[in-house]
Amino acid sequence: MPESPSDLTSDGAAGTAAPGGDERGPRSAMRRYGGKPFIFLIGLIAAGLFTIGWGAALVSYGDGGGVAKQTVAWSIVDSSTASITFQVSSGEPVSCLVRAYDRQHVEIGQRDVEVGAGTKTVTTEIETVREAAMVEVASCREQGTAKK
Repeated sequence: MPESPSDLTSDGAAGTAAPGGDERGPRSAMRRYGGKPFIFLIGLIAAGLFTIGWGAALVSYGDGGGVAKQTVAWSIVDSSTASITFQVSSGEPVSCLVRAYDRQHVEIGQRDVEVGAGTKTVTTEIETVREAAMVEVASCREQGTAKK
């Protein structure tokens, strides 16, 4: 005979409470919640790994090591020539790709410019197939590096 009403299980039979505080035991408590803490933990780990991987991909996809570039000025010389002055700062010699565009944003000329190590200001002209509307330094890479 049970000594108190708290010793009765949910079906009215006499028994003792399980250590987990649930009369039916810790395993049925896990079934009742569907294992959600485990699924949450797996999701949290997957999100962390994804974030770390995404960050590593962004860092490795940068515009070339320690190369900094800045356009100082550009001008349209005539209907088939454009000029640009830009500054490059790098520890190694770099190759910069300069592009000219027309009013419809179509590329109409480009040129590779080799620049030595250090901080250099460079002025170059680009031959175009028609009058340019804009000139830019598209990219600068240390020589010997290429994206695959």
